Amino acid sequence: MLALFVPAAALAGGTGLQRWLDPTATDPVLHWLGWSSALGIFVGALVGLVRRRKLLWSAYGLSAPWIAAGLVAGVIGAVRPVREWLADQRESACRADGRSICSAREFDAACARRDLKLLGTPQQSICTGPSCTQRWVYRGPFRPDQLVVKGSYLCSIVDGTRSSIMAVADP
Repeated sequence: MLALFVPAAALAGGTGLQRWLDPTATDPVLHWLGWSSALGIFVGALVGLVRRRKLLWSAYGLSAPWIAAGLVAGVIGAVRPVREWLADQRESACRADGRSICSAREFDAACARRDLKLLGTPQQSICTGPSCTQRWVYRGPFRPDQLVVKGSYLCSIVDGTRSSIMAVADP
């Protein structure tokens, strides 16, 4: 349990120290790991006093934040190809369903070009007098680097001359 406590305490404490003492860091991740390592030495030393191996635990406290960050970066790197493969499968399934737009980039480009044929039938049309606004919603599939926090994209075309795209919650 102590082997997990030392990096957790060091990383959490490093966050607080960086925000308190170094809020304008030019490279916040590197500074955060530095502050975490400094605090890790002290947390490791305290654990070492209890376990009667002060130097060993202090060295572990110094390196534990870097080890934890390396493990996280390694897992992210290992999972990325799987996420890309899944995105490829979702796009293939979308194309097999006959949809004309199967990526956020395609939707963005069609909206910017105001390509009404490619966008298809609008999901909403608001006309008042001579002015009309048409709206389309894109709900996916998304690539791993294109994920929308709110859930979908909305393309709005006003009078066929102006267009905009924004992230929106699913209507």
